[in-house]
Amino acid sequence: MAVPAKYDVLTDGACAFCQWTRARVEPLDTAGRLRWLDYNDPEVAAAAPFPREELTCEMHVRAPDGTWSSGFAAWLVVLRALPLLAWLGWLLGTPIFRNAGPRLYRWVARNRYRWPGAPPPCDAGVCARPGAKA
Repeated sequence: MAVPAKYDVLTDGACAFCQWTRARVEPLDTAGRLRWLDYNDPEVAAAAPFPREELTCEMHVRAPDGTWSSGFAAWLVVLRALPLLAWLGWLLGTPIFRNAGPRLYRWVARNRYRWPGAPPPCDAGVCARPGAKA
């Protein structure tokens, strides 16, 4: 896969929570800067420099220049790519929030099915990283 002109957002296309999140973010992508890819696609997975277990643990994003981000850092990239929320991505990237962000990301990931309107849990398994769940 060649380096994309857009930001590639790798998620589990079979995961109800990933689908739910995408459905809420896509309408905000008014500039069409995000391309959502399912890491269950063998071609997509082969292009990512991460094992499947790591892809399952947290979201990954590849920028147009080919650099990768994951977890909280990936969400900063996504927010900054959205015209209406770019300011939030920059704010959350400041030192005050950047230090707490990864812990917040893990907390949200652990509690994601408790959010109002969230879908029921899927059977994604346990992540390779301690304290994280897909």
